[in-house]
Amino acid sequence: MRLLAATLLSIGAITAQAAPEIKGTPDELRQLVHPVENRVMISGEAQEKAYTDKAIVSVVVTTEEKQLAKSLAANAALRSSIQQQLLKAGIAADAIKSSKFSTSPQYGWFGSKPDSYKVVNRMAITISEEKQMEAIATAADSHKEIEVSSTEFEHTQKDEFDQKVKAAALAKIMATKKNYEKTLGITLKPVAIRDSRIFQRASVGARGVEEVLVTAQRRMKTSATMADESSFAPTPSSGGSSFDEIVYEAFLEVEFKVE
Repeated sequence: MRLLAATLLSIGAITAQAAPEIKGTPDELRQLVHPVENRVMISGEAQEKAYTDKAIVSVVVTTEEKQLAKSLAANAALRSSIQQQLLKAGIAADAIKSSKFSTSPQYGWFGSKPDSYKVVNRMAITISEEKQMEAIATAADSHKEIEVSSTEFEHTQKDEFDQKVKAAALAKIMATKKNYEKTLGITLKPVAIRDSRIFQRASVGARGVEEVLVTAQRRMKTSATMADESSFAPTPSSGGSSFDEIVYEAFLEVEFKVE
């Protein structure tokens, strides 16, 4: 009997130790006893197309002279000439920016003294009309030292279109909510919202144009490299956007409580 009693006490102690200890605030403990009210998640998606209304054109000016001072002066004179042409074409002065110059001594096959000095400077020109691009092209065509290296397109109404697609996606969610309430005879109260995906991308047609342009630029770069491996001349850049049509997309989720 004593052995049986001791065994039962041991089993009781082990059972008491194995039982989970419940901790938490009154609200948390209440949720363990009573299930959470029913919830439903409704999602909505919207798209909006837009067209870029601003372009930043990069123009590279390269000069090379026997003396560094002359090369610097020639580069500055060319940039000043370009700026005057662009001002006459209606491009504002504050839309024409020049980067810091860079020099590159050109060495011959023998000797440590440079044979010449090459000065490279990039001008970034912001335009909003096609005729302004024609003025830049005219300036580039008139001098072999000037080259249009890249064009990046921007949309100045990005924030407005972001809000527009979000509102459209939310309107779809609220329409679905109203339909649920009418069909099922329930009331849905919003308790949370998630911006799962808000972004912009090139349209299918614009991506096709971009692919053609990038492929052409790569071919030009490959041809230039094969022609002269040591050439310092700049090549067209494929880093910027080359599309003009943008698709804004928004995907939202709203969690409702069923009442």
